[in-house]
Amino acid sequence: MTITSVRDTDDAHDVLVDRARGLQTLLREQVSSGETLRRLPDAVAEALLREGMYRLLTPKRFDGHAVDAVTVLRVSETLAEADGSAAWSVIINAIGSWLAGQFAPQCQHEIFGANPDARFAGSTTPGSARREHRGLRISGRWPYCSGAQHADWTVFGVTAETGGASERLLCCVPACELRVEKTWRTIGMRGTGSDTLVAHDLYVPEYRTLAFERLGHCAPSSQLETMHRMPFTALGTLTMLGPLLGMAKGALDFVAARASSKPLSNTLYPRQSDSAGLQIQLAQAALMIRTARMHAYEMAAALDTAAARDLAVDYPGRAEIRARIGYAAQQVVDALTILVSVHGAGSFAESTVLQQYWRDANTLARHAGLQPTVGYEIYGKTLVGVDERISPTI
Repeated sequence: MTITSVRDTDDAHDVLVDRARGLQTLLREQVSSGETLRRLPDAVAEALLREGMYRLLTPKRFDGHAVDAVTVLRVSETLAEADGSAAWSVIINAIGSWLAGQFAPQCQHEIFGANPDARFAGSTTPGSARREHRGLRISGRWPYCSGAQHADWTVFGVTAETGGASERLLCCVPACELRVEKTWRTIGMRGTGSDTLVAHDLYVPEYRTLAFERLGHCAPSSQLETMHRMPFTALGTLTMLGPLLGMAKGALDFVAARASSKPLSNTLYPRQSDSAGLQIQLAQAALMIRTARMHAYEMAAALDTAAARDLAVDYPGRAEIRARIGYAAQQVVDALTILVSVHGAGSFAESTVLQQYWRDANTLARHAGLQPTVGYEIYGKTLVGVDERISPTI
């Protein structure tokens, strides 16, 4: 397959966004197939690969794009206007590429040396591991591994006993060495193929393991590409907002476009757009979406700036980011609730894309990394000077 490259120029990021926009027609045509298959259709996976969508956070030294956080948001937001599952697969792959870039050079060359478009699946939920000569012997079941059907590599968590203490590690394993259990039976984000990966007594060499606590600190900053200077959880969860924002925009455009031709039931208004009440509701939804977008892009720009200047993001800063991410996700969910109410019962007809936006966004927003209450507590403790950490990943 021919892969179209993007030169490292100032407008290269805009080119990637344009390519994402160019995929929208195909994604809309294939979205129902993804619903049925409960994974990305092969045509979609191949198109994403062809247009370089799987290289967003692949290191430049392996011919990747290594874009900034703002661009990851822009690309995924654009894709999600047509298909939230496709956008999510791109985000998961970007996070996988970022993680792979933190492993030992031997591991990175093994993954990207012959395949800069390597696709990833995985989960940080820990399985079990025991130390063995120059490596680990691992077993476990890792659910919710988006992209499991198309993955070349997997990155997942394990807990190993070391000197009487537990150590949390990440392992990088070829996808062909794990078994896929088809367990993804949900009402939303069906096309993500978030099945369960299973390993039993699988050997992983030491160079393909990484201490979780070292993420972002695996080498002197001069040896890291800019994107790898960001805190993992902040970057990983922030990028999840991209698909939510794209689906919210798609839903708003859908409802607003039909308000001028759809009557307001049980009233004398021949058009919804004539109703002041409906105008107010649309404005509220639009402002909620804009608020979420402002938070997302402001945080992304701040992370990009800190990384470019080689500045660490301290714990209070990471806590604030976690809270704002959850807040932004909740704004999208609330906006979608307004939009489906405005459009009426027809919102839930299977023939309309609005019900898919609603199902997919509500499913995605329940990801553990986007839960608002946890983020509020983490951030709130820093505001009142309570030195208690309730999450090991912030």
